[in-house]
Amino acid sequence: MPIEYRIDKKRKIVLTVARDSLSDEELLEHKNILMADPEFEKGMVELSDVRAVTHFNLSTAAIDDLVSADRQKHPKLEGYRLAIVVPDDLGFGLARMYGVRTELNVPVGIFRDMNEAMAWLGIKYSPDE
Repeated sequence: MPIEYRIDKKRKIVLTVARDSLSDEELLEHKNILMADPEFEKGMVELSDVRAVTHFNLSTAAIDDLVSADRQKHPKLEGYRLAIVVPDDLGFGLARMYGVRTELNVPVGIFRDMNEAMAWLGIKYSPDE
């Protein structure tokens, strides 16, 4: 699976990395797995690094499904914010489409720079930590 995540419960951070080709099914599966993870708690923030994705195979229907999942899981997403770091214009556009559609459920920031994304989330993090 090209999406992996790690939860730092102490800092209330979800670190997600996607690589290679990213499909509708993989993105929806990631969302469902994360929401079912007992380590995931209200108030966590997620830093999603998709800079290593080489091909986005995502549909607008899948983005709508993600928004619907956000709406259904809204109580668990209380205080949750998502920063997505993208590699290019296509990634930015897809992430922005999701962000605009789910903004009432989840604040989403889209960035090209990791430091800007971390600042928006109010975190400092190093992969070595």
